[in-house]
Amino acid sequence: AHVGCLAEMAARDPWMKLEGRTRVSRWIECATCHQEFIGALKIEMDRRRWRHVRNAPLSLEICRALREVAVVLRSTDEAVAADRLDEESRQGLTRDDPAVLTTEISRAMNLIRTHPAAALESLTRIRATVARCGYVDIRATHGLAIAFALRALGRSREGLASAAETVALTTFYLGAESGLTLSCATQHATLLADVGRVQEARAELSRVLAVQTRIVGPDHPETCETKASLDRVSAMRA
Repeated sequence: AHVGCLAEMAARDPWMKLEGRTRVSRWIECATCHQEFIGALKIEMDRRRWRHVRNAPLSLEICRALREVAVVLRSTDEAVAADRLDEESRQGLTRDDPAVLTTEISRAMNLIRTHPAAALESLTRIRATVARCGYVDIRATHGLAIAFALRALGRSREGLASAAETVALTTFYLGAESGLTLSCATQHATLLADVGRVQEARAELSRVLAVQTRIVGPDHPETCETKASLDRVSAMRA
């Protein structure tokens, strides 16, 4: 497939500059018939793209291309090369990119249970960038991740302040009854219970449960989860 197209492209443009197309996109789809490369041709084009871009100045487009090539290399058992490309792309992508911020936060959250100090360090490093981010869900997730990293380090009182900020943030932008606000409030209640403020935790969970029951119903998984959390907190109070 595309052999005739590639021959035509090479005859027209030996360097495959393909005026009017980006330097990366020319490796993804055929410029003649506009179909994406597949199968063995896709793998070969990805290998050539890797050789083409690996020494180029890093940019958002180039780094995303590196990640795409890494997926292909990993599928052909070239894990070492794929890992190297992943690391290059991670370092090169701008941290203001929402996808990168989300990835960094997810990585840190995965470390909380086993390496909470490393997780907190990673989250603290991107704090200023997250603060500039216009995505409320990313800012809220980051705040909760910091809260639970602090909790894992035995610093629940400090984490409580971060969790309270996420509740205030989501309430301000999304309203008190949004799903994200209710989720943040539930996590905040968990930290309240941790520091011995059980009555406040119970009140917060009761409010969340009432809203969820009214909006999504008593049998919804989130409602059931909140009810279970409320039962645990009530048992702590007893």
